[in-house]
This record gives sequence, structure tokens and C-alpha cells, in this order.
Amino acid sequence: MLTIHIDERDPNLLAVLFPTDLLANDLMRNIKGRRWSYSRRCWLVPNTRESLIHIAQLFGKQYCRFDEAVVRLYKPAASILDIEKATNPLWPPPDKQPTRKPFRVAPPLREYDRHPIIVAVYNALHIGQYSYKTLKNYKQALITLIRFADPKPVDELSRADYKDYLLFLVNKKRLQAATLNVHINAWKFYQEKVLLREKEFYQVEYPRKPQKLPTVYSLAEIKAIFSATTSLKYCTLFQLVYATGLRLSEVSRLQLTDLDRNRRLLTVRAGKGKKDRIVMLSAKLEKQLDKYLCYYHPRVYLFEDTERSEPIANRTIQQVYSDAVRFAGIAKRGGIHSLRHSFATHLLEAGTDIRIIQVLLGHESILTTMRYTHVTANRISTLKSPLDDL
Repeated sequence: MLTIHIDERDPNLLAVLFPTDLLANDLMRNIKGRRWSYSRRCWLVPNTRESLIHIAQLFGKQYCRFDEAVVRLYKPAASILDIEKATNPLWPPPDKQPTRKPFRVAPPLREYDRHPIIVAVYNALHIGQYSYKTLKNYKQALITLIRFADPKPVDELSRADYKDYLLFLVNKKRLQAATLNVHINAWKFYQEKVLLREKEFYQVEYPRKPQKLPTVYSLAEIKAIFSATTSLKYCTLFQLVYATGLRLSEVSRLQLTDLDRNRRLLTVRAGKGKKDRIVMLSAKLEKQLDKYLCYYHPRVYLFEDTERSEPIANRTIQQVYSDAVRFAGIAKRGGIHSLRHSFATHLLEAGTDIRIIQVLLGHESILTTMRYTHVTANRISTLKSPLDDL
């Protein structure tokens, strides 16, 4: 796919970027006035409507990804929906989308919704005002347990029986430690909160989680991601995540009333664990927000769905972010949460007290924040290796 945006050095030119492709290079040579920029590693063409039409004819409009500034320049009357389709086209194109094979045996819909165990656990979670994600995960975990134990009632499972179930999840289902913990927590919740049994009855050791280091971007990679984001809305969203360290679920639910321009603060309401916190609203982020609000006019939420006044779906944000990382040429693995990791790591490298970072991130334990001390480049890179003394 081609990415087309106005050249930063000369607004009379359009920069056209795409992965290395000899056939595409041959097609670009058919455009009048084109030239190759060795310093920026991209094609430069005249910033005219004729150039855009010629590119669309050569490559196909569905293979072109336009920067929002280009769309607004040549289609001033374009709706926000048209702009989002041009800046974030569906990839692969509709005619190249893989076809999904139907399931051979489709399970009955909502087969276990009225099961006594599921109903009892759902009511207990609902009374405790647990999150929807917890409700969903516990329900799925207990359905798997019910199917495994059938015809034996779940209430009569011994510790040895449950250990066999965990071995089934590891050996047959190939579940990782984090997912196993969800299954264990669901069973513990049912035993303790619903059946009101003592903890000793269902004491099960948690599996060890692998201690993985978070993915952290360099400043150059952060700039590349922002530059590769063609939509003003999503570029503002990504900059806000990096500037404040918000989680994906938190940034998608931000409301206009959460912005305090006078005190230059941003309030995160009902974050993880249903805890509120306050983060800073930097001057540069405020300018970006002003630019975004000038073109987009959200009603309730800061980043709304184009067709409805509802928050953008998390999956949509993740898809746009993965596209931006791919077009930026970054090979590091990690989703939009990596911007949050980079926020914390860069603050730590700048000398910010780790307790302040803990508050900004909304961590309950300082031990969670301490993992960023393992990826601070300015401290590790300056250490002297014994090899230097040889």
C-alpha cells in the first residue's frame, strides 16, 4: 500500500512512500515531474490533483493511503467518514480479504446462560460490581470446567480433580500462565463467594508467569509512528497515550469534561480497579488537541465513533495503531500499550521519581512500576563491561 502526504520541506510536493517494490518503482516513473529523494527514501511528485489522479489510476485507489491534510486540501467538503476511509483504508482490500471457513459443529447459542452455577456466579459478580471483562472471563472459564467435569458436579470436585483439570488446560488447550490464573480465580471465586467454603479447601498454587520485559520505543521510533499516522484523530490519540501513559480502555472512554484547561490537568475516571487519577496535560499535547477539536467536533467523548456519539472500539484503535507501526518500519513487537511503557521508561530516564511515575500510571504496587528500571537505557548502556578491561 502507498502512503501519500504533503512533503514536510516543500508543500508544493507530495511524498509517496511504499515498501521496496521494483514494479511499483517502474509505475512511479510514469508520473510527470516525479523524482526520487535519497535522503528521505521516498518518491516526490508535484502537489497537484493531476498527480493524485494519475497515482490512483496506476495503483488503484484501494491501495492508496492518504494523509488527512491531502484529503482536506483536495476535498474540502469531505465528511469525517470519507476522511477516515481515505486515511485508514481497509487492508487487505475487500476483494483480497480471506474467507472464513464455517464451523463444522456450531455450539448452541447461550447454552449455559441459565446454568445454576453461571447464574449464581454472575449474580455475585454483578452485586460486587465487577467489570464486564471479569464477568465474561469467569463465565467462559467456568463453562470450560463444567464441560470437563461432566457428568460429575463441579461442587464435588476435589483438589486432585482440579489438578487434573489444570493439566488438561496445559496439555490439551495449551493455555499460558495468565489464562490459567483466570481459570483458577474463577473457581476460587465460585468456591469462596458462592459456596462460602474455606480457603484451605481449594488452595491451589498459581502457575509461574514468565517475567517479560516491556517493549519500549526510542524517541526516533515514537516520532516515526506519529509521522506514519495519516489520520489527525488517531495521531492525536497516540500522542495523548504517550504524553500521559493512559491505558487503551482509559483513553477510549475519555470525555470532554475530563479536560481541565485552566489547571492543565486530565482526569482519568474509573480506570483499572475503578480508581480515578489525575495526569498532566502538556502544552504540546494541548496544541495538538486544539488542532484536533478544530476539525472534529465530538459531543461527549473526546474520541468518538464517526457515525455514533460513542467511544471508538478498542479493536479499531489497535488496528490503526498496528498499521501505523507497520508503515513506520518498526519491527519491535507490541501494541499500543507500548506507548504507555515508553512513557514510563522515558520519564524514569529523565530522572523523575519512581513514586510519581507510579501515581501517574495508576499502579497499586510500587513493584509493578519497578520493572521499568530494567529497561532504562541511559543507566544500562553506561555500565562498563568486563570485556573493556581486557
